[in-house]
This record gives sequence, structure tokens and C-alpha cells, in this order.
Amino acid sequence: MTTADELLGRLAAMGRDELADVLGHRPDVLRDPWPRRLDVVAARLASAQSVNDAVLGLALPQVQVVRAVQVGYALGKRPMPVTEIARLLGAAPGRVESVVDELTARALLWRDSGGVTLPDLLRKNTFRAEGLGQPVADLLGEIGHMRRARLCRVLGLPEGLQNLVRFYRDGDRVRELFRTAPEPARKLLRDMADGVPEIDGVAPDGWPFEHGFLFATHHGGAVMPIEVALALRGPDHQLPFTPDEPGCPVTHVGTESAEATSSAAALRLLDRVSALLDLAAEPLPLLKDGTIGTRLVKKLAKETGATPPEIELALDLAAQAGLLLADEPPPARRGQQAPTLAPDPGLARPEPALLYRLLLTTWWDPVPPEYETDVATLVRHLVVRLLARLEPGTAIADVDALTTLAEWHAPMLPTEDFAGQVQDALSESELLGVVAHGAVTAAGRALLGDGKLVEVTGELVARARTTALFGTDLTAIVPGSPDARLAASLDRVADREAQGTATSWRFSPASVRRAFDQGTTAAELLGELRAIAAGELPQPLVYLVNDVARRHGEAQVHEVASVVVGEPAVLAELAAHRKLAKLGLHAVAPTVLTSTVDASGTLEALRDAGYAPTRHAADGSIVLPAREPAAPTAVIRDAQPADGPPDPLRHAERLLAAPATGPTLLRGQLARAMSDRYAGRLTPKQQQLCWQLEAGIPAEVVYRGDAGPVRLVIAYPELDGDVLDVWSLGDRGYRRLELARVDLA
Repeated sequence: MTTADELLGRLAAMGRDELADVLGHRPDVLRDPWPRRLDVVAARLASAQSVNDAVLGLALPQVQVVRAVQVGYALGKRPMPVTEIARLLGAAPGRVESVVDELTARALLWRDSGGVTLPDLLRKNTFRAEGLGQPVADLLGEIGHMRRARLCRVLGLPEGLQNLVRFYRDGDRVRELFRTAPEPARKLLRDMADGVPEIDGVAPDGWPFEHGFLFATHHGGAVMPIEVALALRGPDHQLPFTPDEPGCPVTHVGTESAEATSSAAALRLLDRVSALLDLAAEPLPLLKDGTIGTRLVKKLAKETGATPPEIELALDLAAQAGLLLADEPPPARRGQQAPTLAPDPGLARPEPALLYRLLLTTWWDPVPPEYETDVATLVRHLVVRLLARLEPGTAIADVDALTTLAEWHAPMLPTEDFAGQVQDALSESELLGVVAHGAVTAAGRALLGDGKLVEVTGELVARARTTALFGTDLTAIVPGSPDARLAASLDRVADREAQGTATSWRFSPASVRRAFDQGTTAAELLGELRAIAAGELPQPLVYLVNDVARRHGEAQVHEVASVVVGEPAVLAELAAHRKLAKLGLHAVAPTVLTSTVDASGTLEALRDAGYAPTRHAADGSIVLPAREPAAPTAVIRDAQPADGPPDPLRHAERLLAAPATGPTLLRGQLARAMSDRYAGRLTPKQQQLCWQLEAGIPAEVVYRGDAGPVRLVIAYPELDGDVLDVWSLGDRGYRRLELARVDLA
């Protein structure tokens, strides 16, 4: 009987709450397409991937109990009594019972009348982590009948494999024989029994090999059976068992302080992402392998006033969320051009609260790597979950203690730098506002599934400042965190100077000219600034705007490769300016100069020299910088109730009410059924679609329902007479389709 078959019987015998407990601990089995029946649940629970995921989430005492059962199985104790597990671990049976119950709720152990049963996938025949070797039965099975017979004679046993196995599993008899060994052999065997089950460079002869205390390996080494090692360690030897989690010192940082810091971090992140999306209007160059280079990160950090870690996180999340798209250009004639990163032109930028939710959920639940474990995501989930056990506003004071606690809760995670992973998770959590001053915030608790994500993110973003304080020293200060619109408005006309508890901007002729270069007028700019001012605009700022507006366009650069038009006095000054000699300016009329440099170069040179020219087309109209493209048609959808985690209790009720097993679609069965729909003939493409569906690959069909034909993308079909029971990817649910109404596309 297979593990899935055994599981099916056990699942069918469970009550609703017991089954819901299993589904809650193994949520991967409820992923889309959610299982129709218990046989599908059993098959998923028994799969290697699901078991591996469940083991990665085990705490240290659970791992230790599983290892004890594995050792017991290697010693032939199947099923293994709980009392024997407790003896092997040196623990009270009650403590072991509770851990066994936890493992049973995860379908990683099964309880039987004789003890605990271990699934096939968790059985082991080598125990290097425990400093133990292979079971003696496995080693005896490899040496052949003649060698086993000779070993029986040496030990004074009747011939037979089972007689040898029983001898080595009797610790007292093994220790008694060990006392008769020569001292050099005893020293070697004691050293190996203490944790070195296999060594190289030992000749396969002498007392240890003659008496079966060591066996030769195929690669020229020697291995000690697990039974011999345990016997030599003594009857009181115990496997490690650490049932109590490590303690951690905590400190109270204050709920209000943590939430205020969380809001500031959230708004800062939105500001960084919005700034990157604006800068990426000119595509950002990536490295040839498609990754983000250090130089680009430093450049963007300098331009936005952010730190490199903030830029790296903002770029990563924006790319994962689809806000920025990598574009690989076609190969150039000479070499391969590097890819670029630019905003999706067809995607509307979400409003701030939705954008923050998108960034949060992308960080919390990213697309997993295809062929490896996403350790970073597992660690961040673990860290946030551990901190969320504390009262709001309370933090673990020692990061090292938090790392030790996290290792106790997830000792099986495949990483060589657990401390580094924890530190990365904390750093990113702080940048996102999930953790503040070491305490989990309302945003972090919402990610854990309290159903308040929309409410919490809305409140965080609502705390953003929408007005600024303007000073007579040509500065603007926002006490707190500015919202995205306020930051964008000030960035357009001023230079950001400082950030922290307050953000400041400074106005200058060059920064104000930047706004005029975008096509605004003095009246529009002053109106925009008055709309975001907490009071009246200071007179020096009004004078600066009007003065720049008056000078703006004092020289005009025309696109005739190129011509400069202006007042005679100004043009005479330009023609005599030493810094502009490289333009080769030449007067062709009192109000016209020609340049040997194109319009863009001439415009840039004049601005660098302190002038404020405008750019004109050949027909005299002003050339403005590229405007935003046409309004995008695609929008980001907010999370819906159906997007939340599945409800184990609801699925348990449904599964127990449905038949435990169902039909299996055999190879070619769907094609034969569909051939009747097409008068006994299927085109090669239609046959391919049938085979594709039978293999579990989605396919598009047309279904002629009562309301008219509709295109569906379906997968995972089951044939129930004249009805096709399929998973509809668009509906995220199962549909029953009449075969007579299904048209293969």
C-alpha cells in the first residue's frame, strides 16, 4: 500500500476539525486548483515537495522527534512506541506525546495502536547529522552469503541474516564482545562511535572487520553500523532533545512611536518608487545579465536623496510588481546591447494606498524561484511571525537572541548564514514599515492575515503631509513625511536637501527654471505652490519665480542646426562669451546667431553659462520636454476576498461531504470522447489539445452555453459520463461542461 493510499484512509476517518487542522498546517495542498476530493488531498500530502515544505517549517523539538523515530525505524522498531521515543530522547513521555500530536496534525507521523508510523518519504538509512552510520541490515545485505556465514561462525550464531541483525541490536551482547577486542581496535571503535561513523584509509581486516564492528565500503573506507555505535555509546546514551525555546530579552518601544515610524517608512518607500518611475521615463540601463548594477544604484540614490538599500529594494519591488519592465533590445551589429528597465506604458500608476499594498504583498509573497527554496521569504515570514507574538509596541532587544530563536523555530532551512538572513529580513521590514524599532507594526500584523490590510495601509498613507512650510530663505520644509503629490510638486521646482523627521527643499534660479522648461507659466507655478503652502508664499520666492519667468526665453534656440534668436544686446553678449566659443556663434542679423552645434547642444551650453534660453521648432513654436504618454488602459486590481488564504474549515466540510475518490482520466480517453462530438474525426490540432488537457496543461476552448459562446482556459479535466469537470483558470473554480457544447479551439 502506498503512502497516499494510507493517507486517504486516515483522512477519510477524520472529523471536520481534525481534517481542518491538517489542512491548516499544510496550506500548500489547498492551492489552486483546490482539491476536489480527499484522494487528491492525500496525493498532495504524500508528494515529496509538500513533505519537504512541511519539514522546513518544523521547530527544533519536532525535528528531533522525527529523527528519533527515524533512528527507531533503522533499528527495526516499526511502529515505534512513544515510550521508546521518549527513552531515546531522554525526555518525559508527556513532552514527547505533545510533539507527536503536533507532527500528526501535519500528517508527518501517524498514530497506530503499536506506536508511531513514519511515512515512506521520511525514512532514512543514514544518520550523519547524528554522527551515526547505516543500519546493520543494510550493510549485511551487501557482503554476500559467504561473508555472512563466516561472521555467524565467528560470533557463534546459527547461520541466517536475522540472527546477525538480532545480535547487533542487542546492546549488552555487543558491549560484552567489545571488551574482548585488542586495545588498538577498542580505541579506534570508541573514536568512531563518538561521532565519526565512516573513515577512509583503513585496511578491511583485523578484529573490527572480522567481528562485524566495521564494514568495508566500495570506495576504500570503513563504516560502523548504527547499532554498534549506539551500543558503544552506552545504554544511557540519548539523542538531543530541546523542547523549550530560547528566551529573548524584550523592550517596550511604544506603540505610537512604532506606528509613526512605520508611516514615515511607508511614505518614504512610496516617494522612492514614484521617483524611480519618473526617472525611468528615460530607460535605466541594466547590466548585460539583466541585473541592476552598483553604479546605477548609487546614481539613483544621489539623484533621489535616498540610500542605496532603499533604491535596491524599491527597484526590486517595482520590477517584481510589474511597474518596471526589463526590455532586452535586439542584438546590435557590433556586440549585444545591454537591457534596460522602464515603466510599463500600458499600466496606470496606482493611487498611493494601493501602490503601498502592492509593494507590501509583493515583498511578502514574491514569485518563488523555480528550482530552489526561497529561504529569504521563509525567514522574513518567520521573523515577522515571532515578533508579532509580542504585545504591540514591544520589541526583542537583542538581534542575536532573535536569530537564536529563529533557528530554534526553523532549523531545517537550507542556509549557511542564518544570522545574515535574519538581519536582511529586519532591514527590509524596517524600510517597508512592517517593523519599526524592532517591533511589528499594524502593517506587519495585517500581512499575517488579520484581514485589515486595506484599512491599515489607508491609514498609513493618510498620515502623509499634504502642505509645506515656505521660508523667506527660499526653502520649503515638510515636518513629517510628504505624500507623493506634494513631493513630486516640490521636486519639480526645487532641490531636495535633507530628509529624516522633516524633509527640506531649496529653491534656486536653476531649479525654478526647470519647472519653466517643462512648459509651466509663472501664474500656474505660483498657483500650484500656493495650493501646497501652509500659509502665504514668502515674497522672496514670488520675486524669484517672476524674475526667472521674465528671463525665461530671453534667448531662443531654433532647430535649424542651429540658430539663436534674441535681443541684439543679448546676442552680442553671447557672441563675445568665451565659454560659448565652442558653439561657433556667428551673427547673421542683429537678432539672429547661428551655431555650429545642434539645438540640444547649444541649449545645454547656454544654460551651463547661466542663461535661460527656450527651445523652438522650425515653425517658431516652443519645444517642450516629452509629455506623459496617452492614458494607460491597464490598472492594478486591489486584492479581493477570494485572494486571501483558503479557509481550512470550509474546505474540510466540503471534502468530507464529497466522495473520497473519483474517476481517473486515462490516456486517450478524452480524445475518444470528443471524437463523438466531431462525428468520429479530430484534426491533429484537436487531438493535441486533448492530449494537452490529459497531461494537465491548460488549453483554450469555446463553450456554447445558454447565454452564448464563451472562451475558457481550462485544465485538470475529469470525465463524468457526458460531462467534463474542469478547472477554469479565469473563474478560479471548477466548471462542469457538457461535451456536446465544447468546441476545441
